[in-house]
Amino acid sequence: MRNILCFIILIIIVGCSHEQSHNELLTKAEQIVFSKPDSVVGMLVRCWNDTTMSKADRALFGLLYTEALHRSGLYIGSDSLIKASKEYFEQHGDDKHLARALLHQGIILYHQQKTREAILSIKQAEQMAGNLHEPAFDWYLYSVLGDLNDNVGDYTPTLRYYKQALKAAQQVDNKQWAVQTLNNIAMTFDVLGEDDSLKYYVEQAKPLADSTEGDVRAIYLVNNASYLMKTGKIDEAKLLLTESMQISPTDRGAKLLADIYVQEGDTASAVQQWYRLTTSFSSDVAIQSYHQLIDHLNLRGDIVNVAEYSQRLNEVYRHLYEQNDAAGIIDMMTQFDEQQKERRQYRTLIASLAAIILLMIISAALIWYSRHRIDKLNARFAESQQQYNLTRSELTQMRRQKEREQRENSMQMKETVSRLNAAASKGKPAADVDINELAQLSYAQNPKLRELLSSLNSKEQMVCLLTIHNFLPTEIATLTISTPQAITNTRVRLLKKLFGEAGGAKDFDNAIKKVH
Repeated sequence: MRNILCFIILIIIVGCSHEQSHNELLTKAEQIVFSKPDSVVGMLVRCWNDTTMSKADRALFGLLYTEALHRSGLYIGSDSLIKASKEYFEQHGDDKHLARALLHQGIILYHQQKTREAILSIKQAEQMAGNLHEPAFDWYLYSVLGDLNDNVGDYTPTLRYYKQALKAAQQVDNKQWAVQTLNNIAMTFDVLGEDDSLKYYVEQAKPLADSTEGDVRAIYLVNNASYLMKTGKIDEAKLLLTESMQISPTDRGAKLLADIYVQEGDTASAVQQWYRLTTSFSSDVAIQSYHQLIDHLNLRGDIVNVAEYSQRLNEVYRHLYEQNDAAGIIDMMTQFDEQQKERRQYRTLIASLAAIILLMIISAALIWYSRHRIDKLNARFAESQQQYNLTRSELTQMRRQKEREQRENSMQMKETVSRLNAAASKGKPAADVDINELAQLSYAQNPKLRELLSSLNSKEQMVCLLTIHNFLPTEIATLTISTPQAITNTRVRLLKKLFGEAGGAKDFDNAIKKVH
């Protein structure tokens, strides 16, 4: 009894435990990795050294952990974890996870300054994304591709990728992503000096911006301020920049503030910003700050610092030249796209050729089938023609036979009627032979008459037949051993019985003679 009680308690403890299996944990992490990457990092970090995971779980862990870090704005120095995940998904044909692994391996390689390998990996992810139909993944992928092209100053594909990212963000109805992408597009147009486009995308982001926070909202305010500065609304721009710096300081916002300080004559505040911005991660901001600071130092006659900061600026240029092979990167992306285009064209050509060959085979089969069917139809037609000729010959013989029989019947009928006329003229009743022969010949010529008279007795039938052959009532009375009045009464009664009509004897005569 005690053992049973302990077993039940153990089951309750296990059932109430809050510990999740790795599969459950990873499943939950994958469900929220796009929307809550920070939470996923916290969920998975404690599993880093877990050696009990299966290969499948370890591969998924590597992908989710790396993906969550990147979406949170953090990066891993080594690509060994994501590389193992990529190889596993590749071996098992899991394209959905493989595409994501390729993207995040490419991001790590890019930060390791292995630019060509990084671009190849990311472009492979782009190639696979077209078949996955995953807007949440597409948004991040196209945002990364837009950033890559933006970094090398190739703004046509930059805008194309950002607009694809915007479309993906709208598909998943994510306002934060949409505003972030609109910010990227607006900044690109700002760099290009296209103020109308800058204004358009700032206004597109405006209805959504209130629901955003952090960097996204801060950059929106900076974009808005940049446009206001271009239209001469310095005070409004300064308010927005100040607000953005309070939310999330950005080097671009600080650079615009320095420009406003210059316009206001507050050179000291501007210089303070320039000193700080010379160390900006944005090479454009750093270079512009160096130039403005050097110009200011020249005006002050500070030759020593001019030389020092000029040397530092040269170091920035040299560093950019060494690490940023813009032409090579652009060329590599172009070559990859052209190769993919050629492959698509090749596949299209092969598919077209296959379709043409298949069409030729089908056409040949149809021609063979048509000819075979025509031959069969011709044979059937010939057989039918032969049968028709045979049937026609038989029908001709039958018609001739019938005509011959009709002539014979007509001659016999004339003879029979003649004998009956002779008997009537002599006042003698009709002979049974003549009566039977008249009936047989009449029914043979007119089968409908037999059907009509089948319900009558022999005497009534004889009255009908003699009437049809134009015998007078007195003659019918003589031949049937009746009185003329009885024959008249019989005719009136038969009119009602056979035709359902009321009338006289003459009406019966007309009706019975019309039966064919």
